[in-house]
Amino acid sequence: MAGTEQKTLLIFISHASEDNAAAKRLVKRLKEDGFDPWLDLDRLLPGQDWNFEIEKALHASGAILLCFSSVSVAKEGYIQREYKRAMKYLEEKPEGTIFVIPVRLDECELPFFIREIQYVDYPDDYEKLVAALQIRAGGTPAQAQPKAKKEPAPKKPAAPKTSGNIFNIQGGIHVGRDFVSGDQVNYINNNISTPADFVAELQKLRVEIESLKTQPNLEPAVARRLNTVEGDIEDAIAE
Repeated sequence: MAGTEQKTLLIFISHASEDNAAAKRLVKRLKEDGFDPWLDLDRLLPGQDWNFEIEKALHASGAILLCFSSVSVAKEGYIQREYKRAMKYLEEKPEGTIFVIPVRLDECELPFFIREIQYVDYPDDYEKLVAALQIRAGGTPAQAQPKAKKEPAPKKPAAPKTSGNIFNIQGGIHVGRDFVSGDQVNYINNNISTPADFVAELQKLRVEIESLKTQPNLEPAVARRLNTVEGDIEDAIAE
């Protein structure tokens, strides 16, 4: 998806700790598209002065993504200071420069101090985010490809609850069908005998989660829980 003449752009990712899972998935996609995202979870080392390192990264970054969620906009403390420090660096940029980009992780209401800047929804409008970052990097945004329509996942009978292989994934979804609750996933399947079978079942579970995320009137807390589980599944597949 990289545009022509694209430079490696250092991108600071500002987010609340409650949104770690979504931030890590965003970082993974940005790396795949040729950017250099700076996330404290990845970059800070033991013994470092984290406040100093964050300030240094903010100053060096070519773009700053302020990630907002229903949790972060209401949270007091350091995250609010970090948001406002980013706006101070924006004041140093020429008018019209793409530098600070608000990224909504759910259907939250943005703070007043950022509302004059056009936001982007993640992951729904990720292609628009990449186009903006490509412009900031000095390249030409790639032509966005139309999204393929997703076929609804076929309904499956409930898995038996007393036998078979049981896999536990933290996050909050039980797939015997589509039940969302608690902090534990119990996924039961009787036909898993090899690592390849396990990966195949994880892929099916990810389809189930995508289907759940399309349900109308999905509560933000449940949506974040589903995103967390989806991230755990992606990590398990990668391993």
